[in-house]
Amino acid sequence: ASMASNSLVNSAKLTRKTLWIIRHGQALHNPRAEQAKDNGCSDEQFMELMKHDDALDAELTELGRKQANSCRVLSDKFQLILSSPLSRAIETADIVVPRTSSVKRVILEDFREINGLLLNAKRRSVSELSKNFPSWDFSEIAEKDELWSEKLESQVDCAERGYRGFCWILERPEQNIFLACHGGILRFSMQQHPLIKVADARTSGELDRPPDARFGNCEVRKYALQESAGEHGKPIILLTEVNMIEEFAKSSNIIV
Repeated sequence: ASMASNSLVNSAKLTRKTLWIIRHGQALHNPRAEQAKDNGCSDEQFMELMKHDDALDAELTELGRKQANSCRVLSDKFQLILSSPLSRAIETADIVVPRTSSVKRVILEDFREINGLLLNAKRRSVSELSKNFPSWDFSEIAEKDELWSEKLESQVDCAERGYRGFCWILERPEQNIFLACHGGILRFSMQQHPLIKVADARTSGELDRPPDARFGNCEVRKYALQESAGEHGKPIILLTEVNMIEEFAKSSNIIV
């Protein structure tokens, strides 16, 4: 991926969706690895720490739940809520966008974390997940986790899944969409996929932070999602980060 040019932004189709993206709150495998990453550790060291703290379909920690509660979204404007099938992302979405909302909630495999090797990347069966999260639609995924293996998925393949996921969103009729997923797949999709271009239209906030930078736990960003003509029938996905609203910075809540 690369930063989008002005000409690409201007040539994008008129169809424009508003996509709110959140990375899940801190989960059981995160604390030591995230601290080391913040201190500049290598990817190899990061993975080694996650192996030591690994847990099947790692759930949120108490801190992770507090993080999610601190950025609760009060909105009746969302038309669709999406999540990875991993429990930490689903629970984050349910806390941030309370389940009192009647908006459709759909689980997508394409937005799960980089897959394989670690048990925290392995999801539970649909039967188990649907008991834990009864308000979600699991019809897009298989009963058993057929994707996880003992070999780590390549970053290229992970980015391609993210690209497929964004294409799926563009095919939907809804315009205002909320997505809960993971730091790895967002980073590899936004920074490495040749057909995903990222632009910045912010005029306030953390302007020194690039719009494709790695997401922190429970970090929320707002993007305009569009497509432009690509090659061989595959569209170019354009993600333009836009301003969060003023109330978010004032109250730590997103009031839409």
